Amino acid sequence: MGAWGYGNFENDDAMDWVADLEGYSDDGMIIDTLNTIIDQADDYPEAPDCSGAVVAAETIAALLGEPHEDCPDEIDAWVEERTSPSATLIAKARQAVEVIMSNSELKDLWQESEDFEAWQSSLEDLLTRLPY
Repeated sequence: MGAWGYGNFENDDAMDWVADLEGYSDDGMIIDTLNTIIDQADDYPEAPDCSGAVVAAETIAALLGEPHEDCPDEIDAWVEERTSPSATLIAKARQAVEVIMSNSELKDLWQESEDFEAWQSSLEDLLTRLPY
């Protein structure tokens, strides 16, 4: 994983996901990305899939008017053209983030670093921006 920081947008996989989102006019990519993690909840979701799901959840937070301060301009522009997400989609985002925080390759990679607590805090902050 090419990461330059612990933030949710500070890695190559996240920014690749952001670049791909621009090609979508609906939330299909977001749903597919979150479902990938949710479907692997009993397995071991891989880091690239997890990074994409975190950014998908950040996109949902942005749709709710709660973007992260480092939210890329591409997401800001995509969100301007959309309506608020459904309660089901918000719940999927929360579930995916919780899976990543409990059992994933991404968690294990960060656990091996000195930035693990900061990474955890960034995901906890994301969860606060995704209401029940």
